[in-house]
Amino acid sequence: MSTGFETPSFSVLQPGNFLKEGLNNLFPEYFWIEGQISNFRIVTKSGHAYFDLIDPVSEQGAQPMGKFSVALWKNQRIEINNALQERSALVLTNDVQVKILAHLDFWPPGGRLQLIMHDVDPQFTLGHLAQEKEELLQLLKKEGLTNKNKLLTIPDPSLNIGLITSVGSAAYEDFCDELNKSNFSFTVLERDTRMQGEGSASDIKKGLGILASYQPDVIAIIRGGGSMSDLLSFDSEDLARAIAESEIPIFTGIGHEIDQSVADVVSHTSYKTPTACANGLVETVNEFVKKILTIKTNIVNLSQNKISLAQSNHSNLCSRTANIAKASLINSTENLKGIKERISIIAPNVLKQNESKLHGLEDQIRALDPKRLLARGWSITRTQNGEIVSSINNLFNGDEITTIFENGTVKSTINEIIK
Repeated sequence: MSTGFETPSFSVLQPGNFLKEGLNNLFPEYFWIEGQISNFRIVTKSGHAYFDLIDPVSEQGAQPMGKFSVALWKNQRIEINNALQERSALVLTNDVQVKILAHLDFWPPGGRLQLIMHDVDPQFTLGHLAQEKEELLQLLKKEGLTNKNKLLTIPDPSLNIGLITSVGSAAYEDFCDELNKSNFSFTVLERDTRMQGEGSASDIKKGLGILASYQPDVIAIIRGGGSMSDLLSFDSEDLARAIAESEIPIFTGIGHEIDQSVADVVSHTSYKTPTACANGLVETVNEFVKKILTIKTNIVNLSQNKISLAQSNHSNLCSRTANIAKASLINSTENLKGIKERISIIAPNVLKQNESKLHGLEDQIRALDPKRLLARGWSITRTQNGEIVSSINNLFNGDEITTIFENGTVKSTINEIIK
């Protein structure tokens, strides 16, 4: 192609140097730039860190609108991380939004335009994290999810525990030691899970689903202390929704003393440390034991009261029965005494009256005595059958009769009856 001018010719290095010099002239030596960290990595050999600074995306997996490669040299990285730890407990990691001080640089050997990082503004990150967290909490509250898991009833006793943690970690050991010291028969179903870093929130959510399928009494999510960046997974919206909508009560012991994560807010019960979380589970069983002992005591007391009442009633009944019997006996005695007195008064008169009657009857009997009649000249005639003859109409010729006199008896036969 002909332009009328001589076309310049360069080596590969020369345009790179021109570009590097031009950038230095066009851009200020240092400037602040905001973005989200992605693909953060540290090269073990050199200790340098590299990451992409991207415009934040609203949806996971979406392509960012802008991206710059960032280099953070080892010594600068150590100084920045130390300063962050002292001031805010932050560390540089994926998904954190940052405001960094950098200068734009072109590296000719690699043909790469990149930012060289010199410092970071922790207040920007803290403010952004706090804003995101507050907006998420307000959204969850509006949807009624901050209290949903709290409304679940903890089974009595809660001895079957699902555990999400990094198995073998200090947090795991502390949690299990606390359960073992209780001497209760806890059964722990473990899910070994990444508890920080990229993808950890998704892993924890997956663990919740797996453990829930085994229907434990409670699921505990625990980890030891760490930086604010290490705990960012517990402010994840997806994880918060999974906890809130779980049909199993969720306990958390995430190991931070200052602030509550979103996971803490939506869980059934949150604790500051794994040890405190285990102790909380032990305490729920202790409360159940206390309830049983209280019920037992109430039953014993009620039984004793019933027995005492029955004994009292029996004693009162016996006393009343004895009193009634005594009163009845006294009354009967008085009645008998009265009867005896009346008998003592009436009896002599009755005896005299009866004695007079007896004398009269005796006189009558003597008057009617056949012997006395016979002595007076009367006789008694009987038929052969022994019947007394009171009329000649009862006799016939030829009948044999017996006549009794005072001094003897005459038997005769009737020859003639004269009327």
